[in-house]
Amino acid sequence: MSHDPQDPQRPDEPASPQGGDPAPSEDELARLAVPARVRRAPKYGVFIVAGALVGVVVGLLLTLFLGAGSDGTGSSDVASGTGFISFLDGQGSIRLVMGTAGAVVGGFVGGALAVRADRRSRDPLG
Repeated sequence: MSHDPQDPQRPDEPASPQGGDPAPSEDELARLAVPARVRRAPKYGVFIVAGALVGVVVGLLLTLFLGAGSDGTGSSDVASGTGFISFLDGQGSIRLVMGTAGAVVGGFVGGALAVRADRRSRDPLG
């Protein structure tokens, strides 16, 4: 390969940026560099949804295992449908209420865990 005077850049030389200014040297970059710390913050929505899902599962499992009567056919103290709020009577509604309550409590617990994880991401030594 011959060196063309019209093209001053040789193939073995590194290319300079398009602006015409040469790239800064490693010493200059080291002098200008500022040490930084990467902050890894949790995603609050993911923690809340995960907590709600775990809460629903726990609520449904509590209803399943603690709601069984002595005969094994279901809760022995489930109302017969003649109560004050009749649409909330029966085993299915107990599961619904327990699942919803578990989701709410689990969502709050997940949010609290996210806040705690966020504080630890700001101060990893604390």
